[in-house]
Order: sequence, then C-alpha cells, then structure tokens
Amino acid sequence: MSGCRVFVGHLSSRARERDVEKFFKGYGRIREIHLKNGFGFVEFEDHRDADDAIYELNGKELCDERVTIEPARARRGRGRFSQRFSYYQSSGSSRYGPPVRTEHRIIVENLSSRISWQDLKDVMRKAGEVTYVDAHRNNRNEGYVRVCINLHDD
Repeated sequence: MSGCRVFVGHLSSRARERDVEKFFKGYGRIREIHLKNGFGFVEFEDHRDADDAIYELNGKELCDERVTIEPARARRGRGRFSQRFSYYQSSGSSRYGPPVRTEHRIIVENLSSRISWQDLKDVMRKAGEVTYVDAHRNNRNEGYVRVCINLHDD
C-alpha cells in the first residue's frame, strides 16, 4: 500500500507514540506508528488521509518542535529489511519536492500571529506559483515567500 505512509522529520526526542497519534487525530485511521531517534513514520489506511495530513500538518509543532510531514518512499535494499523508508526525495515532478529557489521573494511584515504558513501560501497563490513559504520561523510576525511570477498574459 504505497502512498499511505508518511515521514515525520525533526521529531522531538520527547515525542511518544501517543503524542504522534494525537497530532494526527482527525486525519483518518492509522495502521501503524513507528518512531526512531529524531524521525518516524505513520501509516494510514487510506492514501487520501495521508495526503491530507501532509498538506495540513507539514510545518506544525509537535512536542515543541516544528516537524516536516512528507510522503515516505521505499528505498531499495537486500535481505530481510529490504522495505525500508526514508526521507522523500523529489524527482522534480512531485508536488511535495523540496522548495524551488526563484528570483522573486517577498517578505511579509506585520503578519498576524494567527496566520499560518498555509494561510499565507493560499493568499500568495494569487501572485503566481508559490514555491516556498514560511511564517514566524525567523522573526515573529514576519513571513517569507518565494514565487514564480508570470508577467506575460498569453
């Protein structure tokens, strides 16, 4: 069942299975939670629930750490443990790949503390294709956006 397992990165060493289960509550039925030192994996019964969790929870705080939530991918190997999972690496065509650096960047100041990076991304989509967004990470009430702007109407 590929597509049902998500990678949880930057996981606090204090995080326990019950913390992760509570964090993902409301995103569908969880089959398995597997925690390692600093990261973990959560397997959902339905790939749509995994996609929703990735979209909504990436960048949120879990046990006082901002975690990354991304699709897990199988890594090829040998022997009994050939089905290992690792940090998702983009092939360039995935919507969950790493941020793309563009020449256009926007700093948003005086940003309400109630605005998440997801909210900021939704607003900035009006300007063009958003490739990276962050809110409140480096400076409180400040957001950072990278966007591809189409200046020509075809």
